[in-house]
Amino acid sequence: MKNKMFSLKRQIVGASWLFIITVALLLMAFLLSSINSYQKKNNEKRSADMAAYANTLETNLAQLRSITGEIYAQNNSFNVIDTYPSVAERWNCIYNLLNVMHIQVNGNKNIGGLFLYYDAFERVQYAINNSMSFAAVEQVKKAGKSILTSRSDNYMTEILRADEECWLGLYMRKAASAIGGAINLSQGLPDKIEKNAVYGVIEDGKFYCTVDAAGNVTESNAGTEVSENGKNLETEVLDSIQIAKLQPGENHIDGKVIYLHQLNSADLAVAVVLPESIWLYINGFHIVFMLLIVLFVIAAVRIEKFVYYELSRPLEDMSNALQSIKTGEWEVDFSAPNRISEIEDVRQSVKTLLAEIEQYKIRFYEEELEKAKIHRQYLQLQLTPHFYTNCLKNAYYMLALKEYDNAEIFLQRLSVHLRYLLQQEKGFVTIQEELDFVRNYVDLQKLMTSKPLTCEIQADEAVMEKEVPILTLQTFIENSVKYARDMTGRQLRIWLSVKYRKTEDGNYLDITVKDNGPGYPKKLLDVINEYKPEEKEGLGIGVINLQSRLRIFYGDKASWYFENHDGAVSELVLPEKIEVQE
Repeated sequence: MKNKMFSLKRQIVGASWLFIITVALLLMAFLLSSINSYQKKNNEKRSADMAAYANTLETNLAQLRSITGEIYAQNNSFNVIDTYPSVAERWNCIYNLLNVMHIQVNGNKNIGGLFLYYDAFERVQYAINNSMSFAAVEQVKKAGKSILTSRSDNYMTEILRADEECWLGLYMRKAASAIGGAINLSQGLPDKIEKNAVYGVIEDGKFYCTVDAAGNVTESNAGTEVSENGKNLETEVLDSIQIAKLQPGENHIDGKVIYLHQLNSADLAVAVVLPESIWLYINGFHIVFMLLIVLFVIAAVRIEKFVYYELSRPLEDMSNALQSIKTGEWEVDFSAPNRISEIEDVRQSVKTLLAEIEQYKIRFYEEELEKAKIHRQYLQLQLTPHFYTNCLKNAYYMLALKEYDNAEIFLQRLSVHLRYLLQQEKGFVTIQEELDFVRNYVDLQKLMTSKPLTCEIQADEAVMEKEVPILTLQTFIENSVKYARDMTGRQLRIWLSVKYRKTEDGNYLDITVKDNGPGYPKKLLDVINEYKPEEKEGLGIGVINLQSRLRIFYGDKASWYFENHDGAVSELVLPEKIEVQE
């Protein structure tokens, strides 16, 4: 069984690109997997941090609500503080309440402080732990007074900012007194704050910042500020439209990434806001790995180019040269650059071998050329007796009829005709010479027959000095006259044109001869339209001889076509340059 052949160039190039693409895809797959794992890990951490933050606030809020609710509902001193007893009894109630408040605050460190408002909320007593500064106490007291005097609800919560910290204030009012408390909203935040991250809580469609990446709550990023009149100021980190779009979990809105977690026991949610950035999705390792992939691809492509230009192309060049030799083109050259010594040695060996073969080819070519020359002379001699015999007969008849003037003119024309025909050593003539010969032949035919005859000639100026084999044009003119001998009732008209055609494959002479005669016999058409016509039953000797000569001179580059269309139509297309010289 014959082994299946393959192209070395294709194998080299294919293997190179397969290796580059495979390794690049594996590296990209690893990089994408690493990025995906990094993003998943960060998303899970942020979600877990928000859940822990929410659970801490929910626990602290539940403790605050429980303590203040217990005092509000069950403490007798709080219930009678507004009944205006004696001064001693009143102070006794306040003293008892303060003791309870201190006990609760000391026992619940997550509560920043408890506040007792009485005398129409003008007087305030409080119990705080160490996490609440004096400045914060004063600001929370002031905020509580403002809230209690401006609102009539018995239960109220409000987010406050005091001493650059964010607090949640809770108030339970009864008549002209109230019990309140505050918890710090920064409790439960992650130990490590992400760069550019802003943490806060959302209440009633507003975002209140608790801490930024630097661990501060400043004027520019604070969640809520207590103004002179006790009203709250929210930040511009998230507006109400953006907040309305938020869903629990990860959100991407207007160039921001927001992680949201809703509290179960309060109308509150905690959130962290980060600016949309590439560093949310990749880290320094991924950047370095991407650069390594780029460097690998660049290096791999350069190696592939080296293999292609220094190995594959020279080998392909040698293969093409050998293929050209197989098709008969012995003049080959190695055009691809080469720097590999072994390949250069093979090239020089091939060139030496071709030079030796060329010498043998030249000797063989010269022998074949001589044979072709002899054959051309033989073909031309086949035509000479035919013209010679016809002309002598017509001259004899003119003299016998004593048409001496016509005979003189005829013999002059005949002498020109015979001299042209007997140029056996001159295988090629110019178009101008062949046209002059055709005109002389037409004049001879007018003298030899009483039948009218016209021949219209059109030739491009560019073709006049181009050479063609002798009798190339006259053969078809003679055929038109020959096959029109029996034509009656109309004048024989012949049209001869020689055009100069420029094409991508080279320049050609387009020769067309038409007449209004009866046309070629059907049997002759079938023969002369073949690639290598052979004479049959004495038909078309002149045309077939011309075709044989054209094949010798031009090889496969000469073409012809014959048909009958209101007379005979003959067309030859010959290259401007002759392939085989005499």
